[in-house]
Amino acid sequence: MKLCVVGLDGATWDLLDPWLDDLPTIRRIAGTFRSRLDSCTPPISVPAWKVYTTGMDPGALGVFTFVEPDFEDRRLRTVSSETFTHREIWDYLGDEGHRSTVVNVPSTAPPRDIDGWLVSGPFSDVDDYARPRSFQRELDAAGYTILPDYYLSRDPDDVPTGVESVRGKFDAALRHADEADFVHVTVYLTDTVQHTEWDSPVSRTFWRAVDRELGRFLDRLGDGWNVVLMSDHGFGATEGIFYLNTWLEEHGYMHLDRSGVDLGDLAGWLGLDYLRAKRLLTRLHLLEPLKAALPSETLLRLARQLPGNRKLEGIQDKLDWDSDAIALAPLIYTKTPAVAEEIREELLALRDRNGDPIVERVYDGAELYPDCEVRAPDLVIDHTRYVISDVVNPGQRMSYDRDEWAETKIAHHRHDGILAAAGPDVRPDVVGVRNGHRPALVDLAPTVLDAFGVTVPETMSGRSLGLLGGPGHRGPVRDRRDAERVVVHDAGVEQKLKDLGYL
Repeated sequence: MKLCVVGLDGATWDLLDPWLDDLPTIRRIAGTFRSRLDSCTPPISVPAWKVYTTGMDPGALGVFTFVEPDFEDRRLRTVSSETFTHREIWDYLGDEGHRSTVVNVPSTAPPRDIDGWLVSGPFSDVDDYARPRSFQRELDAAGYTILPDYYLSRDPDDVPTGVESVRGKFDAALRHADEADFVHVTVYLTDTVQHTEWDSPVSRTFWRAVDRELGRFLDRLGDGWNVVLMSDHGFGATEGIFYLNTWLEEHGYMHLDRSGVDLGDLAGWLGLDYLRAKRLLTRLHLLEPLKAALPSETLLRLARQLPGNRKLEGIQDKLDWDSDAIALAPLIYTKTPAVAEEIREELLALRDRNGDPIVERVYDGAELYPDCEVRAPDLVIDHTRYVISDVVNPGQRMSYDRDEWAETKIAHHRHDGILAAAGPDVRPDVVGVRNGHRPALVDLAPTVLDAFGVTVPETMSGRSLGLLGGPGHRGPVRDRRDAERVVVHDAGVEQKLKDLGYL
């Protein structure tokens, strides 16, 4: 058995189907088997990628987004690979003598030793991103890049740097593929492009390039390999933005200390928000000179402090941690169950300008994650056609005008990802699908283990799809690493997340 899984972050058939004539590699693989793939709740890259690699749902993992609130120390802690203590696909395969090459899976930084070769994901430290160390020296010599310029700039002119980065990820996966039985490589930039470009010509051109690089990679990988394409979640066009934190503050659930003064406060007093400032600089022909004079990281840090674009930058220190509710959209932590129920009812009653619900489902965290070993969010808002934003935008709870926000985000996450497969061992008439089971992200780890005839831990939340064999044996296999759960305040990772717009 030789199996290669290619993760295309945020890929959805809704976007790709109309373009398949331009995507011959994806079309060929999907011609053997294809399906929608249900993500986790919430459908966010972290925890979704770990749901795939562990076969556990977010409640079992105890991770729901990129950071988690520490109510005792009154700050937000950064999630990393050390926060996850469950064993992953390559750990189980290694027990049975199968070596793996793993490249660019989010939440694998800092990297750890596996039976094979591992390159950690998008938020890695440039001085420590691969195992074994000799592998990093190989990649450094080859000019491997973790984050291309486009990750930060979101400038269409920088898309070629993203294509080069995609090629670099595939090249890294090829370096020891002939010594491995299992290969996984994630293309993370597809998510970034879709957020800002969605179905634009820029996005279509980028997907053509991804398909071309994928075809080149598979040709070099060679015959005899089974190939699975998957995504951690789907995507869909944005119809508007609901500013959850603004709504919580206006309704008295969340409180911010307005006594201090920072750049964001000064801008607000001057009537400048992010979009007005950008338009003013453009009109005065100052935007391009600023881009040339200042590093993109500096410009983004300034931009993240302006009203209308403000998330954690400057807000964490203003937050009253004794508030009745604190949100890390789409998650809400509340002081009491009564407050949670009150907020839930009010959110479900919200209507847009057409009289339609803004929020269609609000899950009870305890019901959604019954086996969670850490504090779970009390409420989880399901992703809808509206962005549930954690930007604090005083005075504005909703944004509908496409001209106001299309420059920054025109699409956001949905549940429906993709699953496709081709190869000598692929069974198109999948047992799991034939019996009416809709494939889910949590099913992929047991599916991979079944492909290799490796016992599936009976504690895994998912079930094998039988796509590559099985369903096989489930048994009392050890599913935890010998490691303690660690969540720390990592200023470097936090800044990367802020620069990328996640915080």
